[in-house]
Amino acid sequence: MFLSIKRFFSRIFSRRKDGLNFNRRRRKINFEKLRYVLIYALELACVIGLAYGVVLAFGKQVECSNSSMEPTYNTSDKLLVNTIAYNLSSPESGDVIAFKPKANVNASYSVKRVIAVPGDTIYINKGRVYINDELYKEAIEVERIENPGIAASPITLRDDQYFVLGDNRNSSEDSRYESIGFVSSEDILGKVWIRYPF
Repeated sequence: MFLSIKRFFSRIFSRRKDGLNFNRRRRKINFEKLRYVLIYALELACVIGLAYGVVLAFGKQVECSNSSMEPTYNTSDKLLVNTIAYNLSSPESGDVIAFKPKANVNASYSVKRVIAVPGDTIYINKGRVYINDELYKEAIEVERIENPGIAASPITLRDDQYFVLGDNRNSSEDSRYESIGFVSSEDILGKVWIRYPF
């Protein structure tokens, strides 16, 4: 009987010893697999970040609501706008921009071409545009302007004032008229860069 009790306790202690064996070999970390997973996660994060940046920069779509930009853009053309183009630079003469007229948040975006930038003096004489007393060189062929509006006499643009015109000069409501006036940088959505679909 004493022998059986001894065996019983030896079995209990031997099992406990097996259960709490601290000398067992630990699993080795597979650094090759860990490296693969980390590289994959980094690549995935980069692709997501790049896609987000592209959508943020070029994904804003506006519609050309009238014929004021013909022949460059037609009525109902869908245009993609680069919304970060002017974070690092300012609009230049010749750029086509999308903006809110007179900061009217309820108005649809208007699309026009920048003709004069801050510091320029602009006037329209005999149907032609003059910037700083020199004839403005048009990027496209346009007709002579019939109504010079407020630009019939020289206007010097102040800081943060841009003078815009539609390419269809005689069928465009633009900076010549009080309803649009000068455009400020805070009203500009961005630079129109392409018609969509291409």
